[in-house]
Amino acid sequence: MVRCRNCGQRTDGDYCQWCGYPILRRGHRRPRKPAPETARETEAKAIKKADEPKIAGGSEAKAIREAEEAKVRARIETEEAKRAKEAEARAIIEAQEARKEAEEAKERARIEAGEAQRAREAEARAIIEASEARREAEEAKEKARIEAEEARMAKEAEAGATREAEEAGEKARLEAEEARMAKEAEARAIRAAESAKKKAKEALESKGAKAKARKAKDGWEKVKREAEQARIEAQEARERAQKAKEGWEKVKREAEQARIEAQEAREAKKAEEKARKSREDWENAKKEAETEEAKKNEEAQEKARKSREEWERARKETLEG
Repeated sequence: MVRCRNCGQRTDGDYCQWCGYPILRRGHRRPRKPAPETARETEAKAIKKADEPKIAGGSEAKAIREAEEAKVRARIETEEAKRAKEAEARAIIEAQEARKEAEEAKERARIEAGEAQRAREAEARAIIEASEARREAEEAKEKARIEAEEARMAKEAEAGATREAEEAGEKARLEAEEARMAKEAEARAIRAAESAKKKAKEALESKGAKAKARKAKDGWEKVKREAEQARIEAQEARERAQKAKEGWEKVKREAEQARIEAQEAREAKKAEEKARKSREDWENAKKEAETEEAKKNEEAQEKARKSREEWERARKETLEG
């Protein structure tokens, strides 16, 4: 195959199969077609033939008829040559238009191929983004599961802390009650000590006062020890009540933290649902893009086929003309 000097396409044969331009091959020259005889030359030949001496057995009338017939044939051939030139010009114009349409179809096909390439690249990017979104959704799901487990454990811890706080409160109440009773015992002991002191004083004034005083002193010391013990126990009860209160505050803070983590777990679940919907929307968009691309490719192929058929028809008409 050789390259046409007119349109640049590769072809074979004596004429370009794309534009009909004659192909000059190296090594030998194609014989030139004889140039068509013009109407003037035909008419001159007819006149010359009419002016020649009459052949034997001929007549002047026959020569005139032949000259008239030659003129008519020359006029008809002139009109046919004119129509042939017009048809050739139309064929050349049609061939040029067909070549232009073919080039435009080729350019459109190139543009559509570029668009298809960009669409494939966008699809690849969308697949990567979808993979990342799926991975993030799985991570969010795992995180939500862990947070839900932690929230459940926090809730159980809150329940346990509530029970412990209630038990500590009950214990503090009992200890406060014991402290109150100890305080009352201390008051009673003071009152008993005052009574014993009074009795000891009275005993000094009576018979056997020394022995009664010693006994009253021993009772006073015992009462003092019991009062001191009751005070210590009351102080310890107050400290235990304070610790129980602090434990209850800590449990409340942990319960609030567990509630916040549970809220975050619910938000993570919502984010997972949103990622799933985004994935479905992307898949639908991908299907629509593929359908649109297939439709455009079919239209481009149909246009190229029609352009090729029109060019073949124009070329055929040109060769027949």
